[in-house]
Amino acid sequence: MILLTEGIGLRNFFMTRFLSLLCNEGQVIVWHALPEQIVHACDHPAGDRVRWQPLPKHREGQLSYLFRRAKLTAQLYWQNEPGTDVVLKRTMGKGKGVYKLRNYLAETLGRAYSRSHDQILWLDAMHARAVRQSRYFVDFLEFLKFERPDAVFCTHQRSPLAIPAMLAARQLGIPSATFIYSWDNLPKGRMAVHADYFLVWSQHMKDEMRNYYPDVAEERIFITGTPQFEHYFNSALLEPRLEFLRRHGLDPSRPLVCFSGDDLDTSPYDPQYLADLAEELQAIPLSERPQIIFRRCPTDSGSRYRPILKRYPEIANVEPQWFALANNDWSKVIPTQDDVKLLVNTVAHSDAVINVGSTMAVDFAILNKPAIYLAYNPSGWKASDAWNIDQVYRFPHFNPMQRFEPVAWCSSKEELRPVVMQSLQDPQRRAENRRAWLEFLAQTPLDRASDRCVEALLKISQKHKTL
Repeated sequence: MILLTEGIGLRNFFMTRFLSLLCNEGQVIVWHALPEQIVHACDHPAGDRVRWQPLPKHREGQLSYLFRRAKLTAQLYWQNEPGTDVVLKRTMGKGKGVYKLRNYLAETLGRAYSRSHDQILWLDAMHARAVRQSRYFVDFLEFLKFERPDAVFCTHQRSPLAIPAMLAARQLGIPSATFIYSWDNLPKGRMAVHADYFLVWSQHMKDEMRNYYPDVAEERIFITGTPQFEHYFNSALLEPRLEFLRRHGLDPSRPLVCFSGDDLDTSPYDPQYLADLAEELQAIPLSERPQIIFRRCPTDSGSRYRPILKRYPEIANVEPQWFALANNDWSKVIPTQDDVKLLVNTVAHSDAVINVGSTMAVDFAILNKPAIYLAYNPSGWKASDAWNIDQVYRFPHFNPMQRFEPVAWCSSKEELRPVVMQSLQDPQRRAENRRAWLEFLAQTPLDRASDRCVEALLKISQKHKTL
């Protein structure tokens, strides 16, 4: 049984080989929280071996919310590593009125119970108890009692919607596993989902699990890599360069730089960065001037970029092909197979990428292409702003960057032109650094992650059958 509570899980496990491989082992039930129109659009070659079943309608109760937020906060205070203060600042005090008060109470409770790992486990237990005592919990129990799957696999460990299903599986003795969705997730506080087993990207992420979750035994962690990068090894997705560039009004004789946008919280000044890049590159003679292809973050409506795109019409604006059910919310956007193809070709036919700390640097590294991280506060920024570029790179998942130095850094607007041109003229300058960084981040070979995920789930299932 695949527990799919957010659309972004589709990209990893339904738009790769994973689902076909899993269906070779038997019937697959997709227990989901997606709109019906999205489900109807998710045709799959596996056909009748996949059955879609909506999750019971439910809403997180006040008590379960309180303990979920408290354990997240307690974990951050307890781990207390470089950059944790930035994570705390980003997660605390959000909301207005009663919601702000609710978060304040959760944070106060979390701080009070952060002195030891045992206290965090108590908060974890209280969170589970609050969910089990909710009225909707019996619906999850009854469905799992009827289906009795070999295992329940959650595609995203941070989703509150997945909590009752995973707790019901545990109560019934059905093994549960979850996938750690992103490279930055584990340092961001206690995860929402209770699972028996964890699928992680790398040995580094396994070490993080053991550090943040000493209650999780080593044999409960499987190193699988992540299927999200498998698309770059699928030659069927690749278009001819000439065809791709001309369709987007680009000149095949000139170099191409991709500016990839972040979500609004991560980089509120992205439009200004894009304007800075366009302005600086305009000083280069036209025949040598790099072109810009712009890909916004799928959760971003794009409205904040419109003045810049109007001012610089030479920027090729390539819209992500996602269904957006709401803006600035990763749980409300749904990827499509068309966007997978668009992303692969954008990376394949661009010569470099520039952004604020995005994982797109990893995508480009896979194809051995340079990345540039923006590291300055742009014009319009004020010291009183809650956001600061220095804080972005203090998040714990950036700590290994100093060790590998896989990207170029741009510390001012004036550096944009020379840093971009140097990356284009000497793209192999950091090739070994990028390769080492990739091997550190994700298990290789990268194109076999789906196989390893399926193998892990089969081992988990077989182990419990034996028991």
